[in-house]
Amino acid sequence: MKPRQCGECGKGKIRKVKKAGRTARYKTMQRIEIPKSFEIPTCDHCGTEWLDQKTASALNKVLEASYRLELSHRVRESIDKIAQRRPQRRIEELLGLSHGYLSKLKSGDRDPSPELVSQLALIAREPEKRIKELEEYWGLAG
Repeated sequence: MKPRQCGECGKGKIRKVKKAGRTARYKTMQRIEIPKSFEIPTCDHCGTEWLDQKTASALNKVLEASYRLELSHRVRESIDKIAQRRPQRRIEELLGLSHGYLSKLKSGDRDPSPELVSQLALIAREPEKRIKELEEYWGLAG
């Protein structure tokens, strides 16, 4: 990429920059770290980042991979916390999941949906209370 003048400040030059500490909002997550090895055209004077279609597409691929890793991490944490209170099979029944699905999520054999990660996170905050509510809702209490 040939350096060009910044259209924002008119003073700096736009160059591809790699740096740590950059984050982006992506899907359900407010902040996902952009890998420090990822180059983004940036003004060397005002710091404005300029994303063309090619850079934006590449960034989306990188963020999607990071997003999936974070979902997997979060789902494992929630499952572990809930499993201290109730068997995984019971949770699968209450959520309408197939037998063994939570084990597949924990082992990384499946990618969790953001919706399931959210459900499990809410249950994990107060497992006894949330599980009881689900059992009552589905008529399975007792």
